[in-house]
Amino acid sequence: MSLNKDKNIPTTTKRRSLWVRLVTISAVWTVLALVIGGYLLSLVFRDTLEQNFDNRLSGLLDNLIGISLDDETTELNFSRTMVDPRFEQPYSGWYWQIAPEGFNPVRSRSLWDVNLEVDFSEDITQTRLRDAIGPEQQMLRVIERDITIPDSEVVYRFIVAVDTIEINEQASRFDNILLIGLSALGIGLLSASLLQVFLGLKPLGHIKETLSQVRSGDKEYLPTDFPSEIQPLADELNALIDHNNEIIARSRTQVGNLAHALKTPLAVLKNEARINEDNKMSDTVKKQTDTMHKHVDHYLKRARAAANLKTLSGHSQIMPSIENIARALNKIHQDKTIEVRKISPEVSMIFKGDANDFEDMVGNLMENAAKWASKKVVVECEKINNNLQIKIFDDGPGIDKKEREAVFMRGERLDEQKPGTGLGLSIVKDLSALYDGSIRLDDNSRDATKKGLLATLILPSV
Repeated sequence: MSLNKDKNIPTTTKRRSLWVRLVTISAVWTVLALVIGGYLLSLVFRDTLEQNFDNRLSGLLDNLIGISLDDETTELNFSRTMVDPRFEQPYSGWYWQIAPEGFNPVRSRSLWDVNLEVDFSEDITQTRLRDAIGPEQQMLRVIERDITIPDSEVVYRFIVAVDTIEINEQASRFDNILLIGLSALGIGLLSASLLQVFLGLKPLGHIKETLSQVRSGDKEYLPTDFPSEIQPLADELNALIDHNNEIIARSRTQVGNLAHALKTPLAVLKNEARINEDNKMSDTVKKQTDTMHKHVDHYLKRARAAANLKTLSGHSQIMPSIENIARALNKIHQDKTIEVRKISPEVSMIFKGDANDFEDMVGNLMENAAKWASKKVVVECEKINNNLQIKIFDDGPGIDKKEREAVFMRGERLDEQKPGTGLGLSIVKDLSALYDGSIRLDDNSRDATKKGLLATLILPSV
């Protein structure tokens, strides 16, 4: 786990995608099922081929025996030739042989000058199938059986052998077709799985989009047209939004009530301190009431800003506000020049938030710059991607790098001789953070004397 520095929200260092998980599981099972299914289909098909092949061999052997034996004469004669012409072609892979024990065998023309091996040490009274190597290293499937003629002691071994290349070719052809078919089926199933996951998770993406719109203020609630499995989640989120809005409204009311409740006692105390200026306690009471006023004003502004987040759909042009502030400061500080520069077109620079909050932030920064500047303050406004960047340059004494973070602390003032409450920069930082913006202080690199300060305010834009 890691910690998000901006929101203090714990996040996993490596996010596991639900989409990838579903597709991976589907792909693994699909491939596994197709591979096992294809293997079993191939085995069954080859077994069927071999059984049919063996049945054909058995038929050929019966045919050979039938045309070779004459029951009337009880002699070995050939009444007709084998039907298949491949038995007549040399080394065709289709062979027959009749081997009398102790005599030269009679063979098909296809064997040409080669005899099939015969072992009479074992009687084969029943049909037997075996594999053997034939002429020209052919792999043969052999079927054989011993036959005896009545009133004769000679044992005849009838053999039919056929090259198994036919089985292998048919099995290979089937395997290729099966591979292409299952591959196409696998691609189709994976595509369907991808489509199913995409369509199934699409409502979650819609929730993300609508939540982003709720967060930006474009919508108040999530819609109620989600699928039945997703709608309870949307309803719970809407309930959470309502709950948060109630908390914000209640907090704003309570802070406002507290502030108003404190203002009257503070005014009484300040008035008593002013009347009794000779009293030793009057200075202490005056300082403490001033401090309490600062805190009341500060938290009132923060409460208003937090409430405004509920309606961030409000958009405002920034240039009219900046120019109005500049005119007012030019009248107050007549010995200084407040210059405003527009780097991006004015119509494109729109603040995504409340105009009063924007004026509070920019007004505080421009007022500080005018207060500390020697002669000139320059305000540059620019839109970069989806952000507004307002740079405020002054030619004053600047702030030491070590003290720049301290000025953002509530009530912190580096110079007590200058008028102010010490809350301006703190308010700017708080408001900009509420809008997911930022404020940064740097040296004024444009000043040839290497003096002055640059305040850069970054805020969201439309």
